[in-house]
Amino acid sequence: MIVIALAAVLLALSVLLFLLMRAVLDGKEIKPTSCKPDVAGEIAVMTPAPTLLDLYAYFDWTETTTIKVYDHRADKLVDMDLEEYIVGVVSAEMPAYYAFEALKAQAVASRTYTLYSMAHGGCHTNPDADVCTNSKCCQAFSSHERMQNTWKNDYANNYNLVAQAVMETAGEVLVYDGKLCDALYHACSGGQTEDSEHVYANALPYLRGVESPYEDPMRTEDVALKTDALVELIAAKYPESGISETNVRDGIAIKKAYESGRVETLRLGKTTITGKQARNLFGLRSTMFTVEWTGDGIVFHVKGFGHGVGLSQNGANGMAKHGANYREILLHYYTGVSIASYGADGITENAAPENSANPFVPEG
Repeated sequence: MIVIALAAVLLALSVLLFLLMRAVLDGKEIKPTSCKPDVAGEIAVMTPAPTLLDLYAYFDWTETTTIKVYDHRADKLVDMDLEEYIVGVVSAEMPAYYAFEALKAQAVASRTYTLYSMAHGGCHTNPDADVCTNSKCCQAFSSHERMQNTWKNDYANNYNLVAQAVMETAGEVLVYDGKLCDALYHACSGGQTEDSEHVYANALPYLRGVESPYEDPMRTEDVALKTDALVELIAAKYPESGISETNVRDGIAIKKAYESGRVETLRLGKTTITGKQARNLFGLRSTMFTVEWTGDGIVFHVKGFGHGVGLSQNGANGMAKHGANYREILLHYYTGVSIASYGADGITENAAPENSANPFVPEG
């Protein structure tokens, strides 16, 4: 009888415990510490923090190039794999929200620019370095710390996007007549890129001005200066110009412009300066500008951003949005080039023998 009584008690306790657990589960859901917000009819799912792509999974790293990078912020020399460096460059040089094919085009251009620079004297800031992280000398560069500070919660996703663009083009470079190109690039062309000799010393056959119809967004800016500030600025830099508040309106005029619309020369009274000098003097984004006088001063209407030679980053983004892949983008902005593979033995194979004779035609 005692055994039967104990069995009955245990059975009753088990039933009560089961009913209590059901009541708790039905009445209140116990949530994990990190989960997606509740959605009606859905069960909460754990969402692990995104992890960074493993670059080593993409490429045979025994065949890659190790370079010496001078970190100008930390003032130290760092050994870095070329592709790892290019991830940092693309992260700094192009917005991560740009179209993926534009990011890939930037990766190839930056890689080519790096290797070309290394073959022509390397970094001018630090003689022991192949390249540096200073955009005024080599190319801009973002470390993981700077990426985190810039991208905040989007750090991992943006890094993975850029890293994938770099690794899907790993080893690819631009060549002309079998040699690496000086793959210059800029933010926005204003609708037309520029011949290299109009900005730099050499006329390079692959750096010819081309139309850039899909600038997205087109960068425009108005720079206004009051008459007294304008005269003071000119007199400080070019006192021989003879510019004063009484003659300034008749003394400033665009003398000559290139076919692209960029200013070649600007008259300042008795002095003539180049468009590049005018850009620096007045703090303009580019040399593609016009001049308008207002009641109390002057306004420079500026289009584009940067020197205008080579790849337009905004234009590349626009082309990608209109259906172009990264090869088509590169072959458009760099005239007559090919896309080749670069490895431990230098340029080893031609990956794309076609040239820019066949222009990109957008879908639709």
